[in-house]
Amino acid sequence: MKAGYNWLKKYIDTDEGPEDLAKAFTMAGSEVESIEDAAGDKVLSFEITSNRPDCLNIIGLARELSAVYDKDLKVPGAEIGGSPGKGPGVECVIEAGGLCPRYTARVITGVKVKPASDSVKKPIEALGMRPVNNIVDVTNFCLMETGQPMHAFDLDKIAGGRIIVREAGKGEKITTIDGVERKLEPGMLVIADADRPVAIAGVMGGRDTEVTASTRNILLESAYFDPLSVRRTARKLGLSTDSSYRFERGVDKAMVVPASDRAALMIADEAGGTICELHDAGEALPERPQITFDIARAAEILGVPLERNDVERILTRLGLKVKGEDGTALTVQVPSFREDLRRAIDLVEEIARIHGYHNIPARVSKLVPQIERKTRARQVTDKVRQLMWGAGLREIMTYNMAGEEAVERLRGISPGPVKLKNPLSEELQYLVPQLVHGMLKTISWNINRQNRDLAFFEIGKTYAEKDGQKGFLETQALCIGLTGAARKSWKEGNREADIFDLKGCVDLVMGRLGLEAIFLPGELEEFSACAELAIRGKEGMIGFAGEVKKPVLRGYDIEQPVFICQVDLSAVQDAAVLENRYAPIPKFPFSTRDVSVLCDDSVAAGRLYEAMVSSGEETVREIELTDAYRGEKIPDGKVSYTYSIKYGSAARTLQDQEIEDAHARIKALLEKKFKVSFR
Repeated sequence: MKAGYNWLKKYIDTDEGPEDLAKAFTMAGSEVESIEDAAGDKVLSFEITSNRPDCLNIIGLARELSAVYDKDLKVPGAEIGGSPGKGPGVECVIEAGGLCPRYTARVITGVKVKPASDSVKKPIEALGMRPVNNIVDVTNFCLMETGQPMHAFDLDKIAGGRIIVREAGKGEKITTIDGVERKLEPGMLVIADADRPVAIAGVMGGRDTEVTASTRNILLESAYFDPLSVRRTARKLGLSTDSSYRFERGVDKAMVVPASDRAALMIADEAGGTICELHDAGEALPERPQITFDIARAAEILGVPLERNDVERILTRLGLKVKGEDGTALTVQVPSFREDLRRAIDLVEEIARIHGYHNIPARVSKLVPQIERKTRARQVTDKVRQLMWGAGLREIMTYNMAGEEAVERLRGISPGPVKLKNPLSEELQYLVPQLVHGMLKTISWNINRQNRDLAFFEIGKTYAEKDGQKGFLETQALCIGLTGAARKSWKEGNREADIFDLKGCVDLVMGRLGLEAIFLPGELEEFSACAELAIRGKEGMIGFAGEVKKPVLRGYDIEQPVFICQVDLSAVQDAAVLENRYAPIPKFPFSTRDVSVLCDDSVAAGRLYEAMVSSGEETVREIELTDAYRGEKIPDGKVSYTYSIKYGSAARTLQDQEIEDAHARIKALLEKKFKVSFR
C-alpha cells in the first residue's frame, strides 16, 4: 500500500513531516518500509498485515493518524443532493448470491471523456497509477481514497440493458482491458450483459465495454464480492490488480453505496453529465458486534494505568462507538470496516498500539515454575523418537498437505480425507490422511539416487473427517518404512528386510512403552501380508502393517519390496508407561518345555500364541515362537509351529509334576480349540 504525504494531510491537520509520520505509523503497527519522491509528493510505502484491510486506503491511514495525534479526521462529503435524473433503464440480476451478496449500478448520462484535472490525476500518479481519462481516473482515485473498488462501463455497449452477476459458463472467454483474451472456467464470477461476459468480477473489466473518448453514458459499478471467489479467480488467471488485492482481503460492506456516491459526484465535476438513480440488487449487511470492555482488566493486562477518558478517546478516534455508565465497564460497538475486532482482548491491543508500546515500562515478571514442562503426548513422541534412533532408523519429515494422488493411490487407508477450500496449489489440496504417501515418496526419492537400503520413520499428524459429525480428527501417528538390506555383514552374510523386521520395530516401541502389541490378520487393498495392530487389554485397532503391493509401488517408481506400518500414537499415549520399571533377578530357576503342533494353514501362529497366553496358567512366564515350517513331510494345507514355553515361579522352585501338568493343560487347550496334532 502506498500513500502520498500531501494526500494524507487533506484528511488530517498535522505539521509533522513525512519521516515523523512514518515513525508514528510504524510504532502504531502499520510499518512504513520506505519514503520516495514521486510526482511532486513524498510517497510512503506501507507493509499492511492481512487482517487490516481498513488500512488499504488513504482515509483508513488518516484514521490511524487521527488516533495517534488526537486530531479530527476530515472525511469528504458524498451526499448527492436533489432528485436523481431519469436515465436509461437498467436491470441488475444477481444469479450467484453466495459469491456476490450485493451489487449496485449507477447511471450517469451526458459525460464528456477527457483527461482528468490535476487534483485527480496527480495523487494517483504519485502512487504509480497510469492516468487514463477523467472517468477511469476518478474510479482509481476513489479506490485509493475509500478502499472500495469500482468499475465504469460504457452503458451504450451493454447489450439488452441488463447486468447479470453469474458464474462463467464452460468455454466462455473475455478480452480484458489489458488486451489479453482469457479463458474462463465454471465457478469464476463474472459480470455479464444479455449476450456475454463484460468483466471478471472484482478483478478486471472487459475491453468491449471500456470507457473511451466516444463514451457519453456510463454505468458505475460498486459491489461486494466474496473474497475467496476473487482470490481463486485471480490465482487461476494469474492476474492480480489493485481491486482484486482489496476484495481478497475483504472490503467494507457498508462502503458500497457511499463510495459510489463519492465517485458519481467527482465524475460529475470532472466530466459533467447527469447523475441518475442507483440500481441496487441484493443485500450485504455488515456485522457490527458489541464488545464489553473492562478498563481495569485492560490496565492489568498492559501493566499501565488507564484513564477512562483516554480509552474512550482512542477508541472513538479509531471509529468505534463507545457507551457506558460510571465505572470501568464500557460497551463498544465495532464499525463495519474493522472485522478483525471481535473480543475484548482485541481492543486491549488497539489501546496498547495507539498508547505506544514504547511507553509501556519494561518489568521483570514474577517467575512461576512450570509444574509440567512437557505434555504427556510430547513425552510419548520423544520416547518413541529416541527408540527409533537407537534402532538405527532415520527420521524424515514430509509435508502435512498432499494432492489428489495421495488419496486416490491409497484410498483404502485414507478414510474421510479433508480437502482444503483454498489450497496453495493443486498438489496440496488435502491435509494428509495418512503418512504412507510421504514415506513412499521419500523412499522413491532415495532409491532414484542409488540409496536402496533404507530404514525410515516419521512422527506426524494425520487428518480425517468425523463419521457423521461436524469437525475433523487430528491424530498423532508413527510411520515406519523398511526396504533393501536389513543386514550386510561379511561374517553373517546379507539379509533383506522383511515383515518381521517391521514387527520387531513395533514390538520394540510398544514394549518400551509398557504395552504389548497384537498382530491380527488384516485386509487392506494396498498391502499384502497385511496385519492390523491392537494393544493387549485395549479395544480397537491402533494401526496396520504389511508389504506394499507391487501395483502401488509402481505408481511411486519403486521396484523393490517395501514394508510399512502406521501406528496411532494418540491411542497409546494414555496407557503408555513412561517411567523406567525394574524387576529383581529371579531367585528360583525356570524350566523350559517345547510344543510342536501341526495345524491347518489357515490358523495363524498369533492365534495359538494368544490362546496359550490367556490360558490362565499362572506358572507361564514367557512364550516364544521358534519355528514355522511348511515342506517335506508336512501335508499340503498344513503348517508346523514350534513354541518354547518357560515355566517358573517368583516364590519357589516348581516341581516337575507341576510343570508337566501345566504343559499338558496347554496342549489340551490347543487340541480342543484348534484341532491340532502334536509332533
